[in-house]
Amino acid sequence: MSKGKLTPSTEDYLETIYVLDHAEKGVRSVDVADKLKVAKPSVNRALKNLVDEGLIQQERYSVIYLTDQGKQQAKKILHRHTIIKGFLMNVLGLDDERADEEACKIEHVMSEDTVDRLNDHIDSYLRAI
Repeated sequence: MSKGKLTPSTEDYLETIYVLDHAEKGVRSVDVADKLKVAKPSVNRALKNLVDEGLIQQERYSVIYLTDQGKQQAKKILHRHTIIKGFLMNVLGLDDERADEEACKIEHVMSEDTVDRLNDHIDSYLRAI
């Protein structure tokens, strides 16, 4: 069970594992390090925290699997990221790379209610154009 609120960094790790594990066959920590452009020891510390929170399972030096709770959390994080990125690209006209980078920063501070309202605004905006 999750013991507390996840940090932005921990959310990034969880989201990255979810995205990399599209086939649900597990993810290697080296792939997480490459995707996030961080050192392997940083990944190992983050993974230990995610194991402690009950969000991933990993045997020593083995692949990483999301728990059901981890998948649930990761889906919420990815949903926020996708909505915010969509707003930045479709409404504000940012390019894909910049929208992705900025969405990654913003997603950690927006409430679910604000993201839902943003999504409604995007829908209205796109219907109007």
